[in-house]
Amino acid sequence: MDTTIDINELRENIADLVDKASEREIPLYEVRSVFKTTKAGLSARNFDGLKNKLNSEFDISKLNELAKSMQDLVVSHIDFDDKLISIFKDIPDISDLYDKLTDVFSSDTDMATEPTNYCIYARKDLSPYQTVFQFVVSREISVRKTLSPDDLREDMSEEFQEVIGIKKTPLDCHDFIMIDTKENLVIIGIDLALILGRNELSVAQHNFHNFLRRTLGIVLSNEVDLFPKIQEFYDFPIDKSNGVTEIYFMTPAGTAHHETLKGHGKDLREATYHRKGTEGVRNEKSNGKLLHNDITPYRISTRFYRESDTPIIDISLKSSYLAINTNNGSHLYDAYIYGSRSKIDLDFILDKLIS
Repeated sequence: MDTTIDINELRENIADLVDKASEREIPLYEVRSVFKTTKAGLSARNFDGLKNKLNSEFDISKLNELAKSMQDLVVSHIDFDDKLISIFKDIPDISDLYDKLTDVFSSDTDMATEPTNYCIYARKDLSPYQTVFQFVVSREISVRKTLSPDDLREDMSEEFQEVIGIKKTPLDCHDFIMIDTKENLVIIGIDLALILGRNELSVAQHNFHNFLRRTLGIVLSNEVDLFPKIQEFYDFPIDKSNGVTEIYFMTPAGTAHHETLKGHGKDLREATYHRKGTEGVRNEKSNGKLLHNDITPYRISTRFYRESDTPIIDISLKSSYLAINTNNGSHLYDAYIYGSRSKIDLDFILDKLIS
């Protein structure tokens, strides 16, 4: 047996997984931790350094262990992390919807021939009543990069100290539809929500819903309005389990404010700049009487803190100033989730959003 070929292929497989982790913007510290846990000497400062370390490792058992750990990390991110989710409840004939998707994933249908270019990726049974049906599609994302003036023509390089370029990069996205027959819920998830950016994400969400409707005949109703959760998230008890990291709110005078967590704090509600501002609003008086004013949050990011060796979970509910002033009232039908890596994490998030 030619072990040289095997070990080189193994190194290439691991390097490919490192590239995938980098593309999906899995935090470097997590990938470094996987390498270091396998073998202390494999640690490096960046993704390229981690790949270079592979060339000096000859222990096949360690490389196999590393390959499995990296595969688990990337798959958990594909399945659960960095998603924009929409929730639909009280689905009529949910068993028929489950059967339809099961038939699609059991057939040899080539979704790539459809105009939307979606391909069947994987079916995953999370439990006897929760099933995820994943599709994959390649999307282009715009990446801003700082270019070196040395790379430009001499007459141009002398005029610029800094040059910013926009590069189009293709990226595989794994959108999904999850069926929960026990709770009678359907979850639609758009992959890599934070990486795509708002405009690209809106197009992706529109295209996926069109694909489900036109190609598979899936039309969903009873979408859960998440707008009331913004106030509920703001009113969570201030303790070690959660903290607000970003908030947009309006005062009774109609002034819009935006605050983000600063420094090493864990909850901006405890920050002096936020407490003093909200106390000022709540203590406003007219003719010596309290007006009982308060702020109206319309966009919030909440972080849920867990055990030290477990990634934190972020849930963002992003409505807008315009939305809260519409005649039809305020509505929000999707949530950004980040840090989720398992069925337990996803169940935790759903409990926060629909309980």
